[in-house]
Amino acid sequence: MLIFENGVLLHVPKTGGTWVKAAIRNARISVEEYIVDGDPHADLSYCPHRDRFLFAFVREPLSLYQSYWRFKITSGWDPRNPFDATCGAPTFEGFVECVLRLEPAWCSRMFEDYVGREPGEGVDFVGRYESLADDLIRALRMMGASVDEQAIRMTPPVNVSTASRNLARWTPELADRVRRSEERAIVRFGYA
Repeated sequence: MLIFENGVLLHVPKTGGTWVKAAIRNARISVEEYIVDGDPHADLSYCPHRDRFLFAFVREPLSLYQSYWRFKITSGWDPRNPFDATCGAPTFEGFVECVLRLEPAWCSRMFEDYVGREPGEGVDFVGRYESLADDLIRALRMMGASVDEQAIRMTPPVNVSTASRNLARWTPELADRVRRSEERAIVRFGYA
């Protein structure tokens, strides 16, 4: 979670939050990182400043599954993280099958933990990973920050997995099953 003078970014895992931190540093915007129990991904329930402008980013669910798995096979599954301990798998298909069986609607539920269960209930703005720079600039302006747009746009990618994208491929059947499981997020955030 990043705490600004007038706002708070709730850092949803694998939605560009590490890049956002770098972009904010490049733009020389004052921010404090708020970490709960060693985790920078504290959700809405941990937010100490609910009265400020709250924003978060989401990502197309199938892309998030791929990104999460690719990141974990290079950085390692965290045995202290219940989700990793339960669903960690050496193959992408094995990971997805495990998530569908043991953590259905994983991505939808995670997004709700960060942005609220219903629209208008939690955060003030939800940006999308797919338009990260544009949506970050928009959110910063909405909270009244002075924005060096060029510094933000010139920030190079960070925290990108080195694992080949070919390792995390969807079969049509598996992708359809995940789309059904993640329907809430897909519909709510316009990924239909």
